[in-house]
Amino acid sequence: MKIKQAGLILVALLLGVLFIASSSIAGTPKDGKYYFDTLKESMLEVLAENQALINVKPDGSIKSKKLLPKSYYKKTYEQFKKIGVGKKFKLKALKGETDPQVIAPILTTLLQAGRITTAKFQKAINSEADGTVKLKKFIPAVFGQLTVDRFHKKTGIQMKQTTLGKNDYKERNKYNAPNKWEEKGLHAVTAKNWQTNAGYSEKTAAEYRYMKPIYIKKGCLGCHGVPIGEKGPYGHPKEGYELNDIRGGISISLPIQ
Repeated sequence: MKIKQAGLILVALLLGVLFIASSSIAGTPKDGKYYFDTLKESMLEVLAENQALINVKPDGSIKSKKLLPKSYYKKTYEQFKKIGVGKKFKLKALKGETDPQVIAPILTTLLQAGRITTAKFQKAINSEADGTVKLKKFIPAVFGQLTVDRFHKKTGIQMKQTTLGKNDYKERNKYNAPNKWEEKGLHAVTAKNWQTNAGYSEKTAAEYRYMKPIYIKKGCLGCHGVPIGEKGPYGHPKEGYELNDIRGGISISLPIQ
């Protein structure tokens, strides 16, 4: 009887160790490649659905090959490798990777790269064949919002562009308003001594939360620069940002198994 009881105790201890070990290495339900490919797919679908707006002349022909979905994404991926992961990054490294601490920075960087590419393409998007300019309102924030909405429908993963604003001006759209955790993350990444491009994270029992800062690029200044209060091309008052200021952040919440 004593031998049997000792055996049961040993089994229980082993199960406890296995439970603790499995909890410590728990990851997201899907691997990084799945999430990356789905975000890419979402971007391509958004670009394809908006070709009539951003890349079609009055006669129905295309304005620019670089605005075609695959070419647009190629520039986005080039930008992605520049701003976060380096030239040696290989997508195959994400296959089987379920650690949310690895996946979150990759996904937010890809979305950030798409925003930057959209900012750089504003002239091409808004220019007509005869040289006239028509503001299409397909700006970085719009591209980003359409993409994360599509991504959420496909995966259930919440991504969000958010900001604290600057001076007397807060977010321009209600869906960009930060929640309490995002406020905490934004205050962290905008702190004076925060390392450039470094993200802020927080882990709970159910999810891994990550915030990546969004920086003001040259193409952003027309809408967000100076003079403070002057209306930009889309009718919003400029907030007074300068080049390389942090405009806000991209947040993501990945579930932990």
